[in-house]
Amino acid sequence: MKIHSIAFLIAVPFLVLAIYTGYYVFFRDDAGMFPYLLTFVIIITIIYVFSPQIDFAWYNQYPQELNDKEKTFLTGISSFYNTLSDREKILFEQRIYVFLRSKEFKFVRKEQKELPEDMKLAIATNAIQVSLGQEKYLYNKFDRYYVYGHAFPTPDKQFLHSVEVNYEDKMVIFNMDILIKGLNVNNRVFNIGVFAFVNIFLYQHPDKYFPEIDKNLFWQKIEKVSQFNKESIINTIGYKPESEYSILFTVFFMFPEESKSEFPGLYDKFLTAFNIH
Repeated sequence: MKIHSIAFLIAVPFLVLAIYTGYYVFFRDDAGMFPYLLTFVIIITIIYVFSPQIDFAWYNQYPQELNDKEKTFLTGISSFYNTLSDREKILFEQRIYVFLRSKEFKFVRKEQKELPEDMKLAIATNAIQVSLGQEKYLYNKFDRYYVYGHAFPTPDKQFLHSVEVNYEDKMVIFNMDILIKGLNVNNRVFNIGVFAFVNIFLYQHPDKYFPEIDKNLFWQKIEKVSQFNKESIINTIGYKPESEYSILFTVFFMFPEESKSEFPGLYDKFLTAFNIH
């Protein structure tokens, strides 16, 4: 239970009462206080076990906007955020606020450490860009995000790569160096953050129908839209994705106007699927 969480604040008075009654039970031999001690311990245990749900319920019910420092950082890393109306920006910020407090972030070095706040914000920005049009925007059960400062191997992919969505364990791993370079202000590098959350979206919405991709012209059009060729995109990710749609929709998010002219039919289906207006 995190010290700054709502669940912790709820637990504090019961913790004080448990200490108080425990003093009488163990140091004053007052057996009459034992039922009270047991009750407080059970309450604290329940709060601890359900602390993620308690925190989420509170933050989701009372979301807040980001502070000025976070807004300035967001303006500097997201061209998508900068195009939103004032009302849309508030919704975007509130959903980032809830996302940041609903997920676990770890920086993997020799040992796992808490990820710096600006790095968490970078991940959350990509997540909410993809899900902003959805009522359920938190990528159900995908609650753990691990970050390396470099390319990494995993048991599932035993070679160096920069992004991986583990569908079985419901977790995502990023190479932070590539993630930061791909943030979509200048779109100089294929955005592996958007790519990861597009993959989760497609996994969680198998009912979405998209027209067939013309594979003969696919990479030619992708390069025309994004200036990224097939080799550079695959090198950035570290492997060839199973579905071209994950690449296609990442490019759509990065280059919406250019994509509209090259993939008109698919782009319309994309807007409908992601509920983008």
